[in-house]
Amino acid sequence: MLQQFKNMNELVEYLGRLEERVKFLEAENRTLRDTPAPASTSSVDERTIAKYVASFLPLTNLVHPSFLKRAFAVWGHYFVAQFLISLPFAVLYFCLLSMVFSQAARNP
Repeated sequence: MLQQFKNMNELVEYLGRLEERVKFLEAENRTLRDTPAPASTSSVDERTIAKYVASFLPLTNLVHPSFLKRAFAVWGHYFVAQFLISLPFAVLYFCLLSMVFSQAARNP
């Protein structure tokens, strides 16, 4: 939000409050860095974290570590999307051709 100041004193007071807030947050950050981490977080190994993160990922080859599997997954999605987009045009084209050929068959 844009702060509007009527005079220089309001600006100086506002900047003073911001400086106090920054000092407080820096002190709190220093305190948090100095306190030792709880034992429960340090006992978590990388495999547990990987399993936890993997539980939220979708079961798709779009996020597979293998490049080829990701490439074919993207190609498959592209193929299906292109098919769905072109299907109405193919139906219209077929209808148009059937109308043209039926008119040609009636009028030799």
